[in-house]
Amino acid sequence: MPQRSTKAKLISIMLVIIMLLIPAYSVLSSETAEAATFTHPGIMHNATDLTRMSANQNTEPWKSALANFKTDSKASSSYAKQGPYSTVCRNDSTSTCTSTNYGNSALENDARAAYYNALLWNVTGTQAYANKAIEILNAWSSTLTSIAGTDAQLAAGDNGIFLANAGELLRYSNSGWAAANITQLENMLTNVFYPHIQSPGDANWGGSAMKSMISIAIFTNNQTMFDSAISNFRTNACASVTRNVMSTGQISESGRDQVHALGGLGNLTVVAEIAWKQGVDLFGDGDNRLLAGSEYWSNYNLGNEPTSWDSTYGRCTMGPWSGINGTGRSDTIGWAQNEIIYAHYVTRKGLTAPFTTSYMNGMPATNTDAALLTFAYRLGTTTDSTKPSAPTGLTVKPLSDKVINLSWTPSTDNVAVSGYKIYRNGTIVGYSPTSDYTDAGLTASTAYNYQVSAYDAKSNTSTTSSTVSATTLSSANAQIPFSSQDIGSVGVAGSYSYSAGTYTIKGAGSDIWDKSDQFRFAYVPLKGDRTITARVASLTNTHSSAKAGVMIRESLFEDASNVYAAMKPGLAVFQNRTAPGAITNSTTSATVSAPYWVRATRSGNTVTTYISVNGVTWTQTGTSSISAASTAYVGLAVTSHANTTLTTATFDNVSVQ
Repeated sequence: MPQRSTKAKLISIMLVIIMLLIPAYSVLSSETAEAATFTHPGIMHNATDLTRMSANQNTEPWKSALANFKTDSKASSSYAKQGPYSTVCRNDSTSTCTSTNYGNSALENDARAAYYNALLWNVTGTQAYANKAIEILNAWSSTLTSIAGTDAQLAAGDNGIFLANAGELLRYSNSGWAAANITQLENMLTNVFYPHIQSPGDANWGGSAMKSMISIAIFTNNQTMFDSAISNFRTNACASVTRNVMSTGQISESGRDQVHALGGLGNLTVVAEIAWKQGVDLFGDGDNRLLAGSEYWSNYNLGNEPTSWDSTYGRCTMGPWSGINGTGRSDTIGWAQNEIIYAHYVTRKGLTAPFTTSYMNGMPATNTDAALLTFAYRLGTTTDSTKPSAPTGLTVKPLSDKVINLSWTPSTDNVAVSGYKIYRNGTIVGYSPTSDYTDAGLTASTAYNYQVSAYDAKSNTSTTSSTVSATTLSSANAQIPFSSQDIGSVGVAGSYSYSAGTYTIKGAGSDIWDKSDQFRFAYVPLKGDRTITARVASLTNTHSSAKAGVMIRESLFEDASNVYAAMKPGLAVFQNRTAPGAITNSTTSATVSAPYWVRATRSGNTVTTYISVNGVTWTQTGTSSISAASTAYVGLAVTSHANTTLTTATFDNVSVQ
């Protein structure tokens, strides 16, 4: 670890004295309190971070993370710089540059290389890293005079942060960087980069601008610029955290694709981490809004359905979108924010972030961006190199022409299993925190091979389970492998059978009503957003309140929350119980009789029901929440409303999608 400059030591001593004299001093959280003086180094890493990284470099998991990070060609003292250029263009019309993106890739790679080498210098004390970073910064700061193009703000925002951080890490260590060259970089960042980012743009553009703005402010000791970055994060009409992340966690670009959604969220997270280094708490803004965004994004990118969706929400200049966009879903995306979110909310604050944690631990250890974040931001000292046991008892069951359900015996670990990776035909297709998974969007009559592996909090991953194959059903109406049982205290046992496209269910039970139910249920447990459709072909009239229909249910307990689209003799009804043991509500949907079509669709924990005379044109009959976790029970429900008497209902055209 290189020695800090005398100036840095004096600043550190002064800060310690201030903290001792003012016990109430802590990270500031008010809307108006900002950094009064700057802590150096203090952009993406402060002195405590650098000491920790240096101490951890030979301890797992940081040792492996550092080794993987250093496989990036830009994290090398022998890196061959690709610039400098006097003018850089991003998405230019070629009126300024000779090509659309003239010099942009060179700037991107060189800026990262300068930062990577400056960080490695601070961690390892190897002078060659400092020399490489200095070489790159001096070359660009003495040459670059303009950034042009339609996307000039992105070019400045995405790269200014790395140049400023590299400068910060060199300036406040005995790197040998000349004072004149430090001033030269300050001038370039202030005069060439800042003009493009001083008015942050929309969504990910705004976050990109703010992360460079706050970095440049700290490097150049510019309080006005720093205050502007904080103000934009909190109040900008199109770039602020509360404008770009809903309280539900939905991100303003979730309907565009997952890479841009993550980019916007990741940029804001980096701004918050930098502000935290300077004593300003942006993480708490909007009731921990960044945590909500990370949990929402991570849940969906683990392979689960979105926890909610607002079709009226988008960014200021794009959208809204009717649904979430899966493009880029579950990809290995560089600069994922999970490590920073976990470090702050879980380690520093003691909160929970289950989906963020699962995604973070499932990120491939060989990805260099993920490795850097693990090395730089993973807090704690527990050493664990023990892999979980391989999952056993893998069972795969086709549920429709598009859906296959997986379940297995949970793995064990010396500490705890964090989650499971799901492989389809040898490629990871999703993650699950529990020992079941629903794989959807498949092709009819197609065989698929599945394996599962377990991983723990230190990213130790088990060997894969044995391979199990399953073939999707031939059509949407092929037989669904329902399980069947009586729910609640029925007076006589019911039954379930299938023949030639018709499902026959005989059920007793006092009712599906009030605070608990008694009925016969044919069901499948399913994760995520699912739709069950059926035609109630017939229903024996044992009572005017006998019912047969489709149900989505929280659990198999008699008091479980549920939503039910049912046929009575002469009526279609919508029923719902929103929480275990709550009173059931019921409304009449139409005065019609079987045969009639019914449907229930789950989106997050909201279930919407429909009826149809022909299975083509549908009328919505109700919508309600259920209190289910990721798995809910989807199926056909029949009650006689005469506890010791069976009623018989038949269903056809049944599908689960």
